[in-house]
Amino acid sequence: MKIMVEIIQHLKPGGIEKLVFDIMRLQESNIEVYIVALEGEKSVCLAHWPILKRYQERLIFLDKQPGFKLVTVRRLRKVLMSLDTNIIHTHHIGPLLYGVMATLRLTNIQHIHTEHDAWHLLDNKQLQMTKLMLRLNHITLVADAVTVGIQLSQVLGRGVVPVTILNGIDTEKFSPSLNHKRYKYRARVFKIGCAARLVTEKSLDILIKAVADIPNVVLYIAGDGPEKQNLTNLVQELDLSTKVKFIGYTDDMVGFYHQLDLFVLTSSNEGLPLSILEAQSCNVPVVCSDVGAVHEGVCKQTGHLIKLNTVNEFHVAIQAQMKRRTEHDPRNFITKHFDIRMMIKAYNQLIKE
Repeated sequence: MKIMVEIIQHLKPGGIEKLVFDIMRLQESNIEVYIVALEGEKSVCLAHWPILKRYQERLIFLDKQPGFKLVTVRRLRKVLMSLDTNIIHTHHIGPLLYGVMATLRLTNIQHIHTEHDAWHLLDNKQLQMTKLMLRLNHITLVADAVTVGIQLSQVLGRGVVPVTILNGIDTEKFSPSLNHKRYKYRARVFKIGCAARLVTEKSLDILIKAVADIPNVVLYIAGDGPEKQNLTNLVQELDLSTKVKFIGYTDDMVGFYHQLDLFVLTSSNEGLPLSILEAQSCNVPVVCSDVGAVHEGVCKQTGHLIKLNTVNEFHVAIQAQMKRRTEHDPRNFITKHFDIRMMIKAYNQLIKE
């Protein structure tokens, strides 16, 4: 039995967090997975994400405070040694830093690191820190999309060639509703949705403004974050309280997707977001801003990519999608390329014997 430890910044519901949870839940039987969150407390996490309770024995929280903390390095190293860890898998720069420092001179632990986007490396401090960490340890670098891999090679230098392993979702869980009916009648309310952390880079103000003048539309926004109050104020200013609904975090994302006719992502920065994969796996078409690796995850027969991230572009695209008819199902595209079981097998092929 091999022991793999997934190291993440925190365990709040989000793309990376859901990904590592699914890795733990669906990993092959010869590998036992633990999740270490640098920040946060277990009780708080379980209160906000109840489904994790059945796996709580494999969840470890280091309660790191803001700023770099040497004590967190020591705690992480102690955890890894007590578990007799064989592999660590880090995600983004914080876990990369702590993972490298906690395993210095521990040659028996293999380090796999996944970058989920490259835009954060435009910050020179993060770029130089990443380069240094990759030099300190022998790390297998993974990009979660072809576009991300190309961007990483460009910013990290020609000698860096990451392995590309596409993000995956549980397509058995995210399956179409048997009761869902396609949009057929002009009089019926057309339901649009977005699931995202409410932060500035998701550009949800664009989405809210884009649907303002479209009749027979209701927009449901799932998620929470620091921009919620600003977005709520915008909805009130535009008098859209009956048209735009904030439903907060929901533990039933499948049910959320099942009620939708269209999923819209207006992000200004992205890697390869799981939300568009989940929606399409439920046979919900998507309209997305063409940023990062988003284009790799959009079904060409049913989806729509926005080159210019403006209110008018999304307004026009949403209206066009409301009238669009196709015999194609986006789910077929997702199950072929983005099933998490294929992703897990690809990662397992990187593990040394």
